[in-house]
Amino acid sequence: MAANKTTDLTQEMSVYYEKVFLARAEYEFIHKEGAQMRTQPQNGGKQVNFTRHTPLATVTTALTEGTNPSEVNLTATTVSAALAEYGTTVKISRFLTRTGIDANNKEKIEVVGQNMGETIDELTRNELFTGATAQLAGAKAALTDISASNTLSAAEIRKAVRTLKTNKARKYQGRGSWICKTGPFPAYDLMGDTTWVNATTYDNNAEGIYKGEIGLLYGTRFLESANQKTEASTTTVYSNFIHGSDAFGVMDLEGDKPQLFIVPNTNIDSGNPAGRFSTVAWAASFVAKTLNSSWLINVKTGATA
Repeated sequence: MAANKTTDLTQEMSVYYEKVFLARAEYEFIHKEGAQMRTQPQNGGKQVNFTRHTPLATVTTALTEGTNPSEVNLTATTVSAALAEYGTTVKISRFLTRTGIDANNKEKIEVVGQNMGETIDELTRNELFTGATAQLAGAKAALTDISASNTLSAAEIRKAVRTLKTNKARKYQGRGSWICKTGPFPAYDLMGDTTWVNATTYDNNAEGIYKGEIGLLYGTRFLESANQKTEASTTTVYSNFIHGSDAFGVMDLEGDKPQLFIVPNTNIDSGNPAGRFSTVAWAASFVAKTLNSSWLINVKTGATA
């Protein structure tokens, strides 16, 4: 991999007096919000198994006096997930580091850090998409039947919440609510509903709000992300994930959690014998996994905008 040089980043070598970098296009990393988060111990293998026991049948027949209850068998479902490695590296020439306006490569380090966050967010989002139970807006039978007028509405939220309740999904403790992850276009339609409540109305404590939280409806807290999953169909179809507690989990590895690795050009070794470049990298072991698809609903909608 070639190092970034002064000829590659000509804008950085421009007039000395302007050192202000324009803000990068980035989004909040909200898809991990509400996940069951775990860290796999070192040397514990890369395969992770979650066990989910099936609830026992209720007993409505009275016992005969003096007899013990009948024995029943417990049944369980195992959900497996495998950790995998992710990461990327950027090489920066020594000359660029010494002459560029980005002192100490601060901006470049932030770009790599942003890439790490966006990658983890997208891996989680894609797992939600794969593992969720689909609810097509307007009770459509196929994805191609969804039109721009089949928006994210109060009625669709009520329907998804009803499904979660029927499936005995658990709300998040302490908040007593479900979570919905949506994007700007579906949120725009939903906010026009008279039943919508803005987050600032019911929670003025910034520390008490989920990252990206914008509002509340039917016991569901809504988080907005520009990194929304879409599908190309007759119209653009948007995925809106509504879930309860323990619907999905994310796991990293002890000693290999997502982090940045910065090696300056002053670190001389056989791979960089003259110290002509530095590197900025990130790497991690990570996996996201749906634990109960009945507790994770993907309301697939169009949008009017």
